[in-house]
Amino acid sequence: MPVVRKSKMFRRGEDYTNFVQRMYPKTENGGVACRNITFQITDDCNMRCSYCYEHHKACGAMNLKTGRQVVDYLLNLYEQNDSDFINQHTKGVVLDFIGGEPLLEAELIEHICDYWFAECWRRKIPLGPYTRISFATNGQLWFSPAAQHLFHKYHDLMSVTVSIDGIRELHDKYRLDVNGVGSFDKAWAAFQDGKQYGWLNSKMTFVPNSFSYIYPSIKMMVEQGCKEIHCNYAHEPEYTEADAAALYRELKRVADYLIGEAPDIWVSILGEQIGNPHPEDKNWCGGTGAMLSFAPDGNAYPCIRYAPISVGKELAAPMCLGNCRDGLYTTEQQRKTKEMLDAITLTTQSTQECIDCPVATGCSWCSGFNYEVYGTPNKRVTRICKAHKGRVLASCYFYNLRSIKLGDVEPKKINLPREEVEQLIGKQEADALFALEKEAAEKWEW
Repeated sequence: MPVVRKSKMFRRGEDYTNFVQRMYPKTENGGVACRNITFQITDDCNMRCSYCYEHHKACGAMNLKTGRQVVDYLLNLYEQNDSDFINQHTKGVVLDFIGGEPLLEAELIEHICDYWFAECWRRKIPLGPYTRISFATNGQLWFSPAAQHLFHKYHDLMSVTVSIDGIRELHDKYRLDVNGVGSFDKAWAAFQDGKQYGWLNSKMTFVPNSFSYIYPSIKMMVEQGCKEIHCNYAHEPEYTEADAAALYRELKRVADYLIGEAPDIWVSILGEQIGNPHPEDKNWCGGTGAMLSFAPDGNAYPCIRYAPISVGKELAAPMCLGNCRDGLYTTEQQRKTKEMLDAITLTTQSTQECIDCPVATGCSWCSGFNYEVYGTPNKRVTRICKAHKGRVLASCYFYNLRSIKLGDVEPKKINLPREEVEQLIGKQEADALFALEKEAAEKWEW
């Protein structure tokens, strides 16, 4: 008789925005409990990563006056209580600092944070204790005096991620400094130093020719004590069926390793939610009204992917929502842009093939990249389709095998038709994967 077990749902640790949202699930007037504010503090970067989406780097940086104006504008919104972005129903805020490379302006980050907390206290706005500071860095300036001072001052309120793409061979292939020299040693030293603050997050980016490095790279980070490993493939390349097969094979190695030696580690690329149909026709992208990004000049955009550093000044101009001095949505064009972004759903953005896709959950939904490619956020770029499906199949392998061997997660259905699965990963692999699904289902009495 089949054994029926209660699922424990293997999940990652909760980030701050999810934590606040869970604490305040029903804010009045439909308000959002936690908001993410992006300060793009510099256009400059000391790296030249080959897959970077920021194609228009320069040497401009936000000045302190503009940074304070952004803070004033946001806190004024709270006090006025007539905005649907930040108002008195907002319970928490994440200040996200991005570049270029944020640590080029470590001193500016510190000054902006100082001003934010001082103003929250002076104005008696209760957001200060519920503010978190976040950024990702390439680590090359980690040991600069300004960066070290920032870390020591705010580490209890910070979440900092050092971008390490994996083992040295992989990292130094794609993450080069301005002189064309690999950056692994400095990034690795930064990661090791960050451990003293409990910063054990990693951020890995893979491209078609680097899939074979995924397993040794994840293993390396697990051995360093990482409990959560954030990794994904770049969304810009065009992925083929051969890429899907290569990704599937490599993630099978990762799955076997995690089940056998590291069952408590969460790896984003094998997330439990991917591979299902979208449950509802809604907005799935933060860059369509849920986020706000301020460029160095104080202009506001839906997210960094719409800003001049990403798409250039000409394309960015129609997507500007206003600025920190005059406010947002003050012109007819800005209001039309907001209305257009607010109206985006799965249906408006996608072809019928994407709408009907049985494994759509977890697929890319970057409206800013759509805009860069097509000139509209309402036309979906589907370059990652094959890679996504390879990832979905690997996730099915992981959860079905884990349910059989460890019994701590629920099995996962292969929602793709067998013919397509065979086309992606080959008949032999497909037969084995469907047999595994059947075995797991029998144990859970599906």
